[in-house]
This record gives sequence, structure tokens and C-alpha cells, in this order.
Amino acid sequence: MALRGRQVVVLVAVAAVVVVLAVAGIVLVLSKVGGGAPVSVTATATADGDLEVTRAMLLARMKAAKLHDPSVTRDGDRRLVLTARGATAAELKALTAPGRLHLRRVAAAADGSGAATSSLPAPTSTPAVAATLGDAYTAAAAVTTEQEAQALPAPVRAAFASLPPEDVATLPARMRLLIPEIRCEQLTARPADVAGEPVVACEGPTKLLLDPATITGTDIASAEATRSEQGRWVVIAAFRPDAQAKFTNLSKQLYDARGRLAIVLDNTVVSAPQMAGVIPGDVQITGTFTAPEARTLAAQLSGGGELPVPLTVA
Repeated sequence: MALRGRQVVVLVAVAAVVVVLAVAGIVLVLSKVGGGAPVSVTATATADGDLEVTRAMLLARMKAAKLHDPSVTRDGDRRLVLTARGATAAELKALTAPGRLHLRRVAAAADGSGAATSSLPAPTSTPAVAATLGDAYTAAAAVTTEQEAQALPAPVRAAFASLPPEDVATLPARMRLLIPEIRCEQLTARPADVAGEPVVACEGPTKLLLDPATITGTDIASAEATRSEQGRWVVIAAFRPDAQAKFTNLSKQLYDARGRLAIVLDNTVVSAPQMAGVIPGDVQITGTFTAPEARTLAAQLSGGGELPVPLTVA
């Protein structure tokens, strides 16, 4: 039976709606499968180094973070472009941080109470900034306790307050710990830590004197972000076989001495808990992590350790 004109129009309209819905469904499915629209950031090398190795490590980090369709491409001699679907620019930028992990014994702490002491020997070499400080440096070099530092004349202490972070980093570790006018703002902005040297870092307002690193990021085999029994985000890190014994011995020494272990990432003390027992296996890194922060840290640790080239993202 022949269709009338109005029926044909209705059928055509229905068919058009079906096609539109089908296309929308395909787009929705593709969006879900692909993880959303691609997002890119450009990272620029701020020093010379192996950019190709850096590119490979960034890609490994992105895969460890389970980003959709990750890629890292070269753009000239000093730029790398990170792209992934469903990620934010902030998440991609976080993955370009150095990822320099150090586990260090806490040797002493200075919280302003006057109780801190240091067993470090007197400095054997004199930094260039000592010439600028003059008599203030000589007086501060003789200090061995926080109480003695607090008793120094005000002009001596004030001489350290305006030093830039790069000069503060050259001062003897004992001086950085004990002189009150050397503030956490100066210490936090210090140049990159060297694993084999003691450092002074801050946990909140408290300054910590930290021994040379016993464990670094290269000792980590894998890491995973998960929730603790208390519901907080943590990172569980597994050691390489040769590093496991080293860490277990460290945990025993600290447990026997009721000592503390500082977990330092890119010059920042993530946590510094007292060792609660001997740890024969994985280590749990705790802090005030959000879910993205925990996943980023796990990806950094799983991606091969510290990047060989420092990067900046505008």
C-alpha cells in the first residue's frame, strides 16, 4: 500500500532522530574508550643532559599512572611534549618533577625549644660566603647546641637571615640546623640534594639534620598508590633485591635506636616517622596525599627514578 505524504515525512523524521542518536552514542562510546580529549603540556630542559632517556622515563611514568594514549615527543633540542587523554595539565606537569627520592636517618631536630644538639664535627673547609659574613661566620661555626645559637648576639644571627638559598646550602650542616635565623624558606629553596651528603630540611616548622641517603629512587623496583586501613592515600614501594637487605638493615638500626626515617622527595620531607619495627619487605610512604598526588608519586618511583634532565613547564 502506498504511503501518504504525511506518513513519509514522519518516517523520515524518525529515521533522522535514530541516526542522530546513533551518532551520539558512537561519540559517547569513543569518548569513554579514548579517555576524553587529548591534553598536552610542553616541558623545557633547563640543563644539558640525555633528553632521549628523559623522554623514555616520562613515557614510563605516564604508563605507570595509567593515562590513556600517553605519548612524549621531541620538539626541537630542548623541548618535550607530553600528551594523554583524560588527564589534566596539572597531572602531566606533576609527572615532569625530578622524582629524586632519598631515605635518610634523622640525626637531630631543631624546633626552637633550645634542646637540639649536633654530633657533627666542626667544619673543615670554609665556604666562599664566609667572607661576606665575616665575624658572624666565625662565631656561628663554634656553636654546637641550639641553646648556644640562641645566645649569639643579635647582629651575628641577623647576618644569616638575608642569605639566598644557594649560599645557605654551602654552609656547614651544623650551622644550618642550629642558627635560628636560617629559616625553612631558605632551606626548602636549596639546590638539589646530593645523596652522599648530609642535608638540613624541614618537616613543618622543625628543621631536621639528615644523614647521607641510604636508599635512593634507583633502589625502588615498583610502587603503587592505594588506601591504607585508615582510608588515607599511601604509596607502597617494593625494593630491588639488592636494596631490600640494605633497607631491612637500616630499619633494624633505627628500630633498635628508636630513631626516625625521613622520606625526602625533591628536597621536601614527605614524612619522618619513628621506626616502629624491622621491615623485611615493602615500605609504606605516608603523607597528606590526595589521590592524584599518590598516583603521581607512585608513577615517579615506578618510572626509573630521578630524571637525568631538569625540566620546567610554563
